[in-house]
Amino acid sequence: MTSPLTLRILASLVLPVMLAGCLTSMPLTSIPKLMRLDFLSMDFQHVRVGLRLPSILTLRNGDAVMIITTKTEGVAGETVDVFGLVEDTDASSRAPLDREAQRDFAISVWRVGPEDVSRLAAIQERSRRSKISGPRTSGSVAIQVSGACAKGPIPAGPVRVSSYLKAAQNDDYIPLAVNFDLRKEIKATDWEQKVRLCGN
Repeated sequence: MTSPLTLRILASLVLPVMLAGCLTSMPLTSIPKLMRLDFLSMDFQHVRVGLRLPSILTLRNGDAVMIITTKTEGVAGETVDVFGLVEDTDASSRAPLDREAQRDFAISVWRVGPEDVSRLAAIQERSRRSKISGPRTSGSVAIQVSGACAKGPIPAGPVRVSSYLKAAQNDDYIPLAVNFDLRKEIKATDWEQKVRLCGN
């Protein structure tokens, strides 16, 4: 099962946005907003991902990534591009998420690194050209969190995480997954490796 922490834009990269996996974690009001998003019109220097994690957890570089998978009609195989997300510490990026604050949780905001925006723009341009002159390009965009570091022992039970997407500079954040259990995303056998004590 794919986690709701993974946002997928499916079909021809123009496409409506869908959240794969357990839709029970996504508010119903988010679905029509996601369906209206268009990969080709996104300016990735303004796209932001908000995360609410238990305050005992901290994300490290590489824990949050954007994965773009593309397939060209008539060409075998697919192309996978991975972009590491970096934290945006600007208070104005985080302010719209203040209403989502909860006791014992911390909110952070992430973005594509400035050096990767041009790479994403090139993928968008290839997809635009494919619509006009072919061959058609299809694919998906995934925003994924696969680990963290812990400031201390993590209590037994669910590890609740929420994720939010802001697709444009003047847009509001759209809730993607609310109170999803990170233990369902990370296999029990991988937990100690992917959620290590900070500094180790």
